Amino acid sequence: MSQIILVVDDDSDTLTLIGITLQRRNFEILKAQGGQQALDLLKHEKPDLVVLDVMMPEMDGYEVCRRIKADPRTAYLPVIMLTAKAQTASQLEGFRSGAADYITKPVHPQELVARIQSVLERARSAQAQRGARVISISGAKGGVGATTLAVNVALALAAETNTILADFEPGGTAALHLGLVPSQGLGTLLEHEAADIDRASVEAVLAQHPSGLRLLSGADEPLDPDRALVILNHLASLCEACVLDLGWSVSAAGRAIAIKHNWKSHVQLIHEGTRIGFSILECRVDRQHGQTAIAIVAIHDIQCRHLNPTGRTPRGPQIDHHDFAAQIGQLEQVIIEIGE
Repeated sequence: MSQIILVVDDDSDTLTLIGITLQRRNFEILKAQGGQQALDLLKHEKPDLVVLDVMMPEMDGYEVCRRIKADPRTAYLPVIMLTAKAQTASQLEGFRSGAADYITKPVHPQELVARIQSVLERARSAQAQRGARVISISGAKGGVGATTLAVNVALALAAETNTILADFEPGGTAALHLGLVPSQGLGTLLEHEAADIDRASVEAVLAQHPSGLRLLSGADEPLDPDRALVILNHLASLCEACVLDLGWSVSAAGRAIAIKHNWKSHVQLIHEGTRIGFSILECRVDRQHGQTAIAIVAIHDIQCRHLNPTGRTPRGPQIDHHDFAAQIGQLEQVIIEIGE
């Protein structure tokens, strides 16, 4: 899959020249002729890198870069400033605004491509070292709302950070919940052996939701552990948060994922008659004193109340589902139960 470069410049000739140069190197190009147009485009497009002019009317490149970095959904995007402003003060301002590199015009096409490739490689390495938060969700039986919870947690996280939802349930319906009809997905990847599934092939089958969330839609057949781990590794390199819908029960693939991640941030749903409620059981072990601190949060109808360990006496304020999603992302171990 070709990497996508967003080029921002108020000069149409420059846009054309840079576009041709990068397309010849197999990059896919998005163009914007101003800062606001670029920011609007980023609301529904996910480029791999931004090449940004500094001297533009209405909004200069420094301000555009600051806004990109201030938005959690685009903060991870590497930005290269390409400008005729060669003064040291201008370069320092570019780096202070969040630019990964600063290139002065004129620049030879080969140098421009080399600098872009270098920044992209650094970004990939940084993401691989940092890794994504992995949140897996499953139900003890069908019909308890595991997919509904997975979709809503993923959407809440996508409003704050680069998030992927992976539907690992055989015959999963996450795409239906999101109103998407993907032409490719997990089923496409399962046509290949684990050793033949690479990062680019995983990225190529992700469907884009208007919220910014990306989806790996489900397959009809079960996912085996080997492919599950390979696909998850690639997904984790493509995002900041990865939500997995494992369906009901924990399959062999789910167990392999759980073992790999030491059951961190796993959510289990259990049936509660005609009512759906959730409780998060957080266990933090004080290794020095051998003690376990327990905190429970119960959620009913997308409202949360902090409870004592008995689950009976409310304390503290109600919180919404965005706070709930944030808590799941922060906990070391999470179990969500629906009990009598």
